[in-house]
Amino acid sequence: MENKTIRDLNWFKKRIGKRIFRDPDNCKCPTCKDVVKNGLIVANKNHAEYLAMTDNDFEREGIKLNYRDKQ
Repeated sequence: MENKTIRDLNWFKKRIGKRIFRDPDNCKCPTCKDVVKNGLIVANKNHAEYLAMTDNDFEREGIKLNYRDKQ
């Protein structure tokens, strides 16, 4: 497994059309559970920007989502 790290926008943009995974966090909502279990496909540039921004926002709150290529 890769080290926990914040991914920059370019990391997410390079994965448009590909499935990425992340570590579990404390959220128990169905969407977060599904992303942890099944990953998500980065849909487009706007989605990549949203993911990078969210990853950064969570990091500022001390939560590392640890997005990666493999489950």
